[in-house]
Amino acid sequence: MNKANRIAASNSSTLRELRRLALTVDEPWPGLFFWVLQEESDEVGLYEPFDVSDSPVATYHEALANGYVALQSLSGHDGPRLGEDLPPMFVSPPTDFAPSTLQ
Repeated sequence: MNKANRIAASNSSTLRELRRLALTVDEPWPGLFFWVLQEESDEVGLYEPFDVSDSPVATYHEALANGYVALQSLSGHDGPRLGEDLPPMFVSPPTDFAPSTLQ
């Protein structure tokens, strides 16, 4: 069942279906860790980013803990449900922390 069908089906019940979310940690440059929240797309098994940390942290564990706080903020104690207000779409961080490769 694709996401649109799951939302339609969940709107008819009192408790909507859980959103399929994932928390990952990305290290685009050595020692700079970002948490990334992803949601399953219409194609089952494919996940797309929808939120990312504003700035990097120094450790994987700190990024994971901060991402977990962000994930928890999406829901009540019944979890994040389909049909609820979605957070803003993913936007790449504006700051480039990598050294320039242009010479």
